[in-house]
Amino acid sequence: MARVEAVVICLLVLAMDVAAGVLGVHAEKAQNQGRNLRILFIECRQPVRRAYELGIAAAAVLAAAHAIANVAGGCACACSGDKLRRASPNRQMASFALVLTWMVLVVALALLVLGALPNAKRKLAECGVARHRFLSIGGVLCFVHALFCAVYYASASAAAREDRRAGAAPHA
Repeated sequence: MARVEAVVICLLVLAMDVAAGVLGVHAEKAQNQGRNLRILFIECRQPVRRAYELGIAAAAVLAAAHAIANVAGGCACACSGDKLRRASPNRQMASFALVLTWMVLVVALALLVLGALPNAKRKLAECGVARHRFLSIGGVLCFVHALFCAVYYASASAAAREDRRAGAAPHA
């Protein structure tokens, strides 16, 4: 039963990350439909409300997927170097994947929010440094986040099963 639950949670997180990635790519597509003027590295863009909505939605779905994966996976980290070296391969993999999911999350959220925010205003145009492809790169990083979350959750579940077996085994 626990394996079925693990598969369902893993698939839910993967689906949410894929949805966030698709939303990020569609936000970039919507942003590119607005009018813009570029001179050297300064660019004036007409804000596109749809790009803002899709970008913020992508960031929210990504954050929710990350929260679900972390809560469901439990604390699989080994806090010290000695504990990490003595830990099982599943716990080591879970710790490594957990760090990577957090790193990808931070970068993806930053890109999605920074790409979406200029579209929140209702002015005619806003000029500044060009922020090309922030939304689409953030969307692609959502797919990367899905991969690392799947690795984290699978290895954390396996490590938890190992811990339960070790706790249930008689000590000699």
